[in-house]
Amino acid sequence: MKLFLFTALAVAAMSTTTALAQSSADQSASGQETLQKDASGDAAMQQDETDVTAAAEGEQFGKGGYTSSDGEEIYRTLCAGCHMPEGGGAIGAGAYPALAGNPNLEYSAYAVALIVNGQKGMPAFGTFLDDEQIVALVTYMQTNLSNNYTPDATTESVAAVRPAEPVDPNRAEHE
Repeated sequence: MKLFLFTALAVAAMSTTTALAQSSADQSASGQETLQKDASGDAAMQQDETDVTAAAEGEQFGKGGYTSSDGEEIYRTLCAGCHMPEGGGAIGAGAYPALAGNPNLEYSAYAVALIVNGQKGMPAFGTFLDDEQIVALVTYMQTNLSNNYTPDATTESVAAVRPAEPVDPNRAEHE
């Protein structure tokens, strides 16, 4: 037990020494300027976070939500991270089905329902995208990504899939 306590104290002391050394290293050569740090204490991440925040508050994202109405741009921004830029799908932290050559996209109802309501690991974008944006996205997926289907999504078909009282499943568990 004494060995365990001694080891724990030694690790804590080394952590404190490392933190003090890092704090000193973050000061400029003159010793007057200290790098700003994010909540985790990582100064290098702050610029990335600032850039992402600026983009999120820029032209495409902002207080009014996501504003692009171009299907390809919506796909590249919201879908390509999981389904890959060319729609090939991926397996890693989860399984992301291929959209390229996917026979489920021949008729838009399947894609519209998944985009609006989500399923399993896919978030619901129905609270994020309006009907026209979903039509543009589905049309892009039906006519690109190695697909050559006749686009058949309409704003009426999207509206019909939306629940009467929308619940954001991405936030419901936290309220």
